[in-house]
Amino acid sequence: MEFNMKKYTGNQLDEVKDLMKYNYEEPFVHILEQLKYEFAYMAYEGEKLVGLIITWKSKMHPYCLYFRVYSNPSSSQNVAHQLLQYVKQKEVLELPLQTSLWETSRKLMDTFEQFNMKIIRKTYMPKLHLDQHFQTLNQSNYELKTLKDIKDNQHLMEQLTVLVKRNYEETHLANPVADLSLKEWQLLYEDAILEGSFLMCYPENQNIIAYSFLHETEVETELEIGWSGVDRIVHLPLLQLLTYNQITYAKTNGYEALIGEFDTTSPYALEILELFPNESCPTWITFQG
Repeated sequence: MEFNMKKYTGNQLDEVKDLMKYNYEEPFVHILEQLKYEFAYMAYEGEKLVGLIITWKSKMHPYCLYFRVYSNPSSSQNVAHQLLQYVKQKEVLELPLQTSLWETSRKLMDTFEQFNMKIIRKTYMPKLHLDQHFQTLNQSNYELKTLKDIKDNQHLMEQLTVLVKRNYEETHLANPVADLSLKEWQLLYEDAILEGSFLMCYPENQNIIAYSFLHETEVETELEIGWSGVDRIVHLPLLQLLTYNQITYAKTNGYEALIGEFDTTSPYALEILELFPNESCPTWITFQG
């Protein structure tokens, strides 16, 4: 069965919102409301909207075209497949398409694979409950600092930002980052909790060799482990000590859990993920092609 395809014009927003209610994926309706989309197409079965594809670009990652597909589960046809096929016929795609979805969306994953899209990253999003016993770790011979300790030291802040930039770029090679200034990079972690974000330094020259940021979340009882990294892979074990200090900070301040997004493309994230007993969780899969 062929669907009746229409280009989104802005007059069908209420229909789109109703369609998104059927889907577990994040509703990117704000992209339509704020006119930030590149193009969007709708699939109709008779007079009923049964599918939608939205595309947009990212200033942070400008070398791909992001998209989401939504469909009505009551439709007997693979709406996503026909929408993607229609887009490839109607649009000149100068950038690779990229999207993410939960691994439980098996049918949609199969559709992307049929279009030769490849998995470039998996992201684990567990929750670490703090009402359990954690083994006490011995402090290292390096010097432990907080972000608060160095925030007024321009040299150390620049050194930290250079390291953050390098590690982020190296772990996002499949979807490169925009050319940002060090000031712009620093703004990306300016919301980190100063007393709960930890660094490890050489005591003799204060050079930073490891870092792990901590952030507030929308849930008052939870904090989020943010970007982490080291200057050399040999220092990966230091991330365990930094995370242990973040656990101590969170427990001392009355928080109940730590959450995080741990990408398989980041050895730093995977190091932290493997250190502590996190609950099992579904995986967020990123496709590109």
